Amino acid sequence: MEYIQQALDKYKKSKQSESASPKKDKPTEEQAIVYAKTKVHAANQDVMKERRVVAMLKHDPIAEVFRMLRTKVLKQLRENNWNSFAITAPTQDAGKSMIAANLAIAMSMEVNQTVLLVDLDLRKPKIHWYFDLQVEKGLSDYLVSDIPLSDILVNPGGYWLTGTKTVKDDMPLSDILVNPGFERLVLLPGRDQVTGSSEMLSSPRMKSLIKDIKNQYESRIIIFDLPPVLSTDDVLVSMDYFDAALLVVEEGGNTPEEVTRALRMLSGTQLLGTVLNKSETTLEHQAYY
Repeated sequence: MEYIQQALDKYKKSKQSESASPKKDKPTEEQAIVYAKTKVHAANQDVMKERRVVAMLKHDPIAEVFRMLRTKVLKQLRENNWNSFAITAPTQDAGKSMIAANLAIAMSMEVNQTVLLVDLDLRKPKIHWYFDLQVEKGLSDYLVSDIPLSDILVNPGGYWLTGTKTVKDDMPLSDILVNPGFERLVLLPGRDQVTGSSEMLSSPRMKSLIKDIKNQYESRIIIFDLPPVLSTDDVLVSMDYFDAALLVVEEGGNTPEEVTRALRMLSGTQLLGTVLNKSETTLEHQAYY
C-alpha cells in the first residue's frame, strides 16, 4: 500500500508541474510551406488532368494506382536505406515522364519525406509540361553558367495546399514537418533541348549539384527522370547519381527484345521493378470505388 501511495503522490506532483508550466501553442492545422527562395508555381489542376497527371485526386482509381506504386517503391527504398532512384524506359513515348510526375506527387503526399523531381532528360525535357510550367531557366542553363540553384527550383504547389508557414531553404527538415498530411514537392525542371547532354551530365558542375541535392535533407527522396535507356548513353553516364531504377514498359510499344536489352543496360544499378504503362487491362480494384 505504501508503494501505491508513493506512486499516486508522484503522479499528482507531475500533474501540478505540468499545470504550472506555460503551455505551448499547438501548431495550426492545414498549414503549408511557402518557399522563401524556391519559386512557387500554382499548377492548373485541370490542365494537369488533361495531361494524365492525376495522383493528387481523391477517390480516383487511377490515382490509387500511383499511391500503390508509391508504397511499393518507398518500401524498397527504406529497406535498403536509399533516397534516390531514376525512372527510364527502353524507348521514347513509353510515358516515363508522366509516371515520374504522378509518382513524385504521390510520394510528396506522405509526411515522412520531401520530394525533389529532377528532369535529367536534357534532350527532351518534359516534366515542366506536365506541371503546366513556363520555364525561363532550366537545368541545362545551370550547368553551363554560374546562376544559383535557387533560380531554377520550382514548387508546383497552390491548388492542393492551404495556409501559410514561411520556410527558408537552409532550415532543417525537422523545423518544417509541423502538421501531418502536407505535400512537399520541388521540381528541378529542364527547358530546351540541348546537344552534348552526356558531356553535361558527366561535368564537374553536375557532380557537384548531385552531391548538394543529395546531402541537403536527410529524408528527401530524389526522383530522376532519365532519357530512354536505348536511345542515348546519358543513362549510363548518370548511373552513379542514383541508388536504383524503375523501368517503364509500354504495352504494345516495347518488344521483349527491347525490354531485355534495357534490363541488361540497367544491370549496373538496383532495379526497383517495372511499370507496365498504356495497358488495356481493366483494373481489378476499380469496382471498390
